[in-house]
Amino acid sequence: MIIRSINSRLLLSLTLFVALSLGLSGYALDRAFRSSVETALEEKLKAHFYALLAVTNAEQGRLIMPDALQDPLFNRIESGLYAVINDANGNELWRSASAITLNTPLAPSAQVGRFQLTAPTDQSKDALFTLSYGIIWELENGEERQYHIHLLQSAQPVIAEISEFRASLWRWFSAIAIVLLLIQGSIMRWGLRPLRKLANELQAIETGQQDQLTGDYPSELENVTHNLNLLIDNERRQRQRYRDTLADLAHSLKTPLAILRGLSDGPEKQQNIDEQITRMDDIVSHQLQRASSHTTTHTLSMQPLVLAPLADKLLRALNKVYADKAVNSQQLIEQHISLRADERDLMEVLGNLLDNAFKACRQQVIVRSDTTTNDNEMHLNIYIEDDGDGIATEQRDAVLQRGGRADTQHPGQGIGLSVAQDILNSYHAQLHISSSELGGAKIRIEFPFV
Repeated sequence: MIIRSINSRLLLSLTLFVALSLGLSGYALDRAFRSSVETALEEKLKAHFYALLAVTNAEQGRLIMPDALQDPLFNRIESGLYAVINDANGNELWRSASAITLNTPLAPSAQVGRFQLTAPTDQSKDALFTLSYGIIWELENGEERQYHIHLLQSAQPVIAEISEFRASLWRWFSAIAIVLLLIQGSIMRWGLRPLRKLANELQAIETGQQDQLTGDYPSELENVTHNLNLLIDNERRQRQRYRDTLADLAHSLKTPLAILRGLSDGPEKQQNIDEQITRMDDIVSHQLQRASSHTTTHTLSMQPLVLAPLADKLLRALNKVYADKAVNSQQLIEQHISLRADERDLMEVLGNLLDNAFKACRQQVIVRSDTTTNDNEMHLNIYIEDDGDGIATEQRDAVLQRGGRADTQHPGQGIGLSVAQDILNSYHAQLHISSSELGGAKIRIEFPFV
C-alpha cells in the first residue's frame, strides 16, 4: 500500500520512532531495575551470611550451630529464607529450621573466598535465588576443612517487584507516547499549514478566484511558489497568445478576401487570385508558427549566431524581389558580432523589418549595428534605415500596438512591426522607431547581451 499523504507518512514515521525509542528505553530501564533489585538482594543475603557466620562454631571436627537464629525467618518453616551448609564433597552438614521441607537442588558450590549468586531460570512459586560461598575453617587442632554455605531466598518478592515496576513503567511510557504523538501531530499540522494553503490557493486559481499565488510562504517554498507563478503566468500568456494570433489571422485575411471579392472578370483575374491565395497561405503559416512557439526563450541554451551572414542573405533575397526599384542596400554589421538567438526568429524579425524598409524606401536601405552600455549592462543595437517617407511621430506607438496594423494606416509598412515586437518580447529585447538621417524611418532593435 502506498501512503500518498505527507502528514500520514510523517505521523507513521514518528509513531514507529516513538515506539522504537520508548521500547529500547523501557528495555534498558527494565534491565537496569532488575540488576538493581538483584544487587540489593545479594547485599541482603551477604548480611545474612555474615550474621550466620558469626554464630557458627566448629568443635571436635564438626560444626556447632545454635538451635535458633537471630532472624526469625530462618526459624519458620517455608518462610522463604533458607540456609544450608555442605562439606567439600557436597554432603549436607546443617540446614535451618525454615529449610526442613526444602527439596530444591542447590547450585554448584562456589569457589573458596568468592560469593556466587545464582538466579532462578523460571518464575514459578518455588523459584529461588541462591547465594553460595566457599570457606576454609581451621579447627582447634590446626586441621583445615572446607565448607560451603548456601543462603536461599524466594524469588517471588523480587518477581512481584519487577512486575509492578514493569506495569508502572509501561503505563507511563504509553502516556508519554500518546502525549508525544499529540504534540507532534499539532507540530506537523502547524508545519504543513503552508502546503495546505498552497493547495487552497492553487484550487482558487483553477476556479478563477485569483490570478497568482499571493501568500506569505516559508523560505523553503519561495522558489516553488515563484516558479509556479511563472508557470501560471506563462500559461496565461500562451492562452492570450493563441487568442491574439487568431485575431491577427482574422485581421490579416481581411485584405486578401476583400481583394478577391472585388475582382472583376478579365485575363488578369487568375493571376490576382493566385497571388492572394499565396499571400493568405503565408499569413496562415506564419500565424500558426507564432501560436505554437514558446512565450519565453531560453537564450543561454542557444549557440551564438553571427549576424552579418544572416543580414547578407536577407538583403540578397530582397534585392531580387525589389529588383525593379534598384535599391542600394548596405550591410555594415561587423563580422564578429554574434547573438544568442534562434535563427528562425531573427529571420522573421529582420525579414519583416527589411521588407518594410524595401517597400518604403526610394533607393537606399542600410543595416548596421553598435553596442551601448546602460546601467552597467551591455546591449547590442541593430539599425535598419531607409530613405522613404518615414513613420509619423503620432503613429509610431500605434503601429507597435496589437490591432494597430501599419498596413491599415500607412501604406508600405505591412504587419512586420507588430510581428517583430511580439518575437522580440520573448528575448527581452526592445524595438524603437525614430527618424533616419537618410530621411525615412530608423528602426532600432536593442538586445541585452547574454
